[in-house]
Amino acid sequence: MKCAVIEKHGKEIENLVIQEREDLVARGENIRVRVTATAINRADLLQRRGLYPAPPGAPQDVPGLEFVGYVDQLGEEVTEWRGAEPVFGIVAGGSYAEQIVTHQRLAVPVPEGMSDNDAAAIPEAFLSAHDALVSQGGMKAGDLVLIHAVAGGVGSAALQLAHRWGARAIGTAGSAEKLKRVAELAPLTAINYKEEDFQERIQELFGPNAVDLILDTVGADYWQKNLAVLKTCGRLMLFGIMSGLSAETSLATVLTKRLQIIGTTLRSRPLEEKILATQAFAHQVLPLLAQGKLQPVIDSVVDFDKLHEATERMERNENTGKIVLTF
Repeated sequence: MKCAVIEKHGKEIENLVIQEREDLVARGENIRVRVTATAINRADLLQRRGLYPAPPGAPQDVPGLEFVGYVDQLGEEVTEWRGAEPVFGIVAGGSYAEQIVTHQRLAVPVPEGMSDNDAAAIPEAFLSAHDALVSQGGMKAGDLVLIHAVAGGVGSAALQLAHRWGARAIGTAGSAEKLKRVAELAPLTAINYKEEDFQERIQELFGPNAVDLILDTVGADYWQKNLAVLKTCGRLMLFGIMSGLSAETSLATVLTKRLQIIGTTLRSRPLEEKILATQAFAHQVLPLLAQGKLQPVIDSVVDFDKLHEATERMERNENTGKIVLTF
């Protein structure tokens, strides 16, 4: 099988090399999927640098967190699949490859009529956004939800979910073009963080202490401002740390506002928790995708052999939505 391998850690894109490796084998409750497309995530960039290693049991040198393809081998204990079904889902690593092996209940049927390109742009974005906002964040109708990096894969999925759940959305991004595109997906109060301070703008529009729920992939640089805009009993879902690993916090603010601060990631969770998150997505989100009420946002579709060019596009933060890689 063809796959992309991290030969050594570092920022150099040349450290990611396409190679041929032996075929994988599915055993027990696992299935092997012949991958037709995957997508790039920022976690892949961090893994190449040695800053976000894969958890135990996942491939350490082959990045990739999501896949679409068809079942082409069954472990001896598999009961959910017969073979040849089109499926998609998340993995803890290894989807930059023509084959992946995954637990049978972490694969979800691709809705009839959905293209591989669309399916490849869905799992990590919509499953993560649903798990963070709904399952853990308790998002409900009427909530005011602040979504940072709203033009990214998770952000654009979160925006659509907020609208479908009856919440009001505020979204931040770094360009007017990106904000214009996501505004076509669902209503939002758009804030260009390069032109205005999001804390000041939110307080101007909604008053102090107005936000119920925040989905933040930025981390340190936004920490104090996030706490400032949250209302009493507000919830902060920390989903990423793109701006750094540490931030000073006023514990008085956390105490007096009775804030809930929840760190969340899917990659390192136990299998049972991933299955629960996947099945919640399958029951609550997948029907909306199948009906066209939610849609993946695709920035570009690139042949796997042009992996370097696609990765560099994300490195430059030029993408709006997902960059899909096809085999």
